[in-house]
Amino acid sequence: MGRYENPLERRVTEGEAAASATPAISVVLPTFNRARLLRQAIDSVLALDETHFELIVVDDGSTDATHSELKALRDPRVSVIVLSTNSGANAARNAGIVAARAPYVAFLDSDDTYLPGRLRWPLKILERNAHIGMVLSAFTTEKAAKTTVFSMPQRLYAGHEMMRLVARRVIQPTTSGLTIRRDILLAAGGFDPTLMRMQDSDLAMRIAQRTMAATIAEPLWHKRWQSDGISSRRDTYFPALLALIARHDIYQREELDTRDYLLARHLLVLAKVMRFGQLRHDYNMALEQLTPPPPPLRKLISKYRSVRSNRHQLRERLLLADPIPEIGEAPSLEVAP
Repeated sequence: MGRYENPLERRVTEGEAAASATPAISVVLPTFNRARLLRQAIDSVLALDETHFELIVVDDGSTDATHSELKALRDPRVSVIVLSTNSGANAARNAGIVAARAPYVAFLDSDDTYLPGRLRWPLKILERNAHIGMVLSAFTTEKAAKTTVFSMPQRLYAGHEMMRLVARRVIQPTTSGLTIRRDILLAAGGFDPTLMRMQDSDLAMRIAQRTMAATIAEPLWHKRWQSDGISSRRDTYFPALLALIARHDIYQREELDTRDYLLARHLLVLAKVMRFGQLRHDYNMALEQLTPPPPPLRKLISKYRSVRSNRHQLRERLLLADPIPEIGEAPSLEVAP
């Protein structure tokens, strides 16, 4: 994995030796101090009707009862990697990618669960279409006792088109919904361990530079928001957003307006809760770190309104378009400039 590879200590379950046949797909599940949720995530994978898979659980230096939960596993499809120290979820995922034996790799966060078809549907697309290297699916979410569906079209995308849609947050890749060819993952360098958030968007944009992609309209996994999860912390959001923007030149070219929209959206959230000191601090941080610098606040807010409208219209066009029943060499919808 090049510069992303981390030293690790590997422990294998008793059944791994029995699983000598190469699996069709590998599932990488990193976990850190999620003992109370981990078994539900694991069971959701083992309950799938797909049989030719391996599940690689990477214990990222947990200090709770995770070790006991994993030690009790006896399924031959499961293997465990134990990292001696907590290295972060991205380093843990990279360790799983290195250990994966299948040509395709799917991911699952330890506080999420798979739904029926999660492996079968992406695997069918990837096995039948050599030009497609990444598949994402719709999913359900649960937050504040409310379950909603995050919809996606049934569609094929050229690589640069997918890059622009991810950059615009019209298509929002999430780690548990990603299925990617392992050779492309390795060539792209895997997950960036220096990113604490938005690693899924960063990876999807880098993968899209190398291959075509597809999305599945059927929800194939379930997102469970946790109050102590990284994604629930607002204080880490803006530094992560600036890091993502700085890493991808597209935000300085075709998607400069999108960049300003994302900045303005964050600042408007702060204004709504009357955190004006933080608003000014974050705006100044953007001025210092970004090239070209964002426009004055008033112009930034006016950009927000127009770009938001364009994003909504584009997403509606994607969702309302006729689905592609058998994804193949189908034409893709051009992204408006």
